[in-house]
Amino acid sequence: MMFIDIFLLCGISQFMMGNCEDILNVAGCNDGLKDATELIQTALNRAGESGNILFLPAGRYRIDGNLMIPTGVTLKGTWEAPHHANLKTGTVLLAYNGKGDESSTPLINLAPGSTLQGVTIYYPEQDIENVKPYPWTIQGRGMHNSVIDVTLVNSYKGIDIGTYHNELHYLRNIFGCPLKIGIYINGCTDIGRIENVHFNPHYWGRDEGDGEPRPNWKKLLDYLLAESEAFVFGRTDWEYVINTFCYGQKIGYHFVGTEQGACNGNFLGIGADGTQNAVVVDQAFPYGILITNGEFVSMNAENPIQIVVNKSNDGVLQLNNCAFWGPANQNVKIEGSGTVSLVQCNFHQWDHAKKGLASIESNGGNLIVSNCNFHQAKAHIRLGKNNGSAVISGNLTNGKIKIENESKGDVQIGFNAVKSK
Repeated sequence: MMFIDIFLLCGISQFMMGNCEDILNVAGCNDGLKDATELIQTALNRAGESGNILFLPAGRYRIDGNLMIPTGVTLKGTWEAPHHANLKTGTVLLAYNGKGDESSTPLINLAPGSTLQGVTIYYPEQDIENVKPYPWTIQGRGMHNSVIDVTLVNSYKGIDIGTYHNELHYLRNIFGCPLKIGIYINGCTDIGRIENVHFNPHYWGRDEGDGEPRPNWKKLLDYLLAESEAFVFGRTDWEYVINTFCYGQKIGYHFVGTEQGACNGNFLGIGADGTQNAVVVDQAFPYGILITNGEFVSMNAENPIQIVVNKSNDGVLQLNNCAFWGPANQNVKIEGSGTVSLVQCNFHQWDHAKKGLASIESNGGNLIVSNCNFHQAKAHIRLGKNNGSAVISGNLTNGKIKIENESKGDVQIGFNAVKSK
């Protein structure tokens, strides 16, 4: 117990003099060989008595079980900024729990008002040749769960702030290569925030000279494109998402309906590249999913489409000042009974397969396309017979605007112009 007492009381200034690191080395728990679960959990419990910071100096900590961070406690590693997956530097948690059982207890569990910060998390037994399910790496519940400056090298499922009711979560500087789901949000009844997230296969696939095996690059890309979803949003009230990016997933941003409801929120500066579908909307709240300054690329799939709105949606999706490029078949495909608004968007490429497909196709609900820029002299907009009302105005097209209109609803078309050569 003397080790635990000193470990908890050891401040960062003392750590800079080497005291904390010396204690951990003596204890032999940061070489990645011995299970450190009990030792760290005991220290976390003690920190919870007063709401303290538990500092893990640089090292490799093997976790065979799972950790619960108590209310008011921060489990803090050495990283104070985004970091890549060098597995020999900084604070590294080696995750061994739950292999083959994704429903088992998550690796790290956040009590209300707790924080995980400054660590790298790696699953040494994960293999792209034979991917095994694991439980969530991080799961939160209640108010004010925070995850900051964390790299998820190869989590099967990354961060779950959705299985349990929650409010005011804060996720910042989250990087990595999650294999099935990166971040899942649901059951949030007061504004959550997600900032500066970057999911890319190179976080697992790039050799950092640390001696750890890296997966076959092509097999990793193929797996992600077939299986992975970077962000999944269920019920969340005015989620604030800013500066997020993902590459290579089946779906970049997936908005789903759950028993608790659907999403409404503010999405600023989000991007999805190399996806089958950059954004898929199964359901949205009527208050709106508001996307501004989005960058969307879909390719490398049988039918790549950047924005897909499914029949189940009856809510509102608004995209403003967004860019669409890459070899997609279509930029936007809409069904359902909701409303989709596209304002001041830039459509650079579509109909890659040369099947005569329109950039935007609406087969249900209401549509607004205004002040947009279409770069190709191909079919621009198709309104199917199940489309409701539409306003198509003020757009610039390469060649005369090409609109196929089968809608029986109120469709207003005007003030569109052909670009000057």
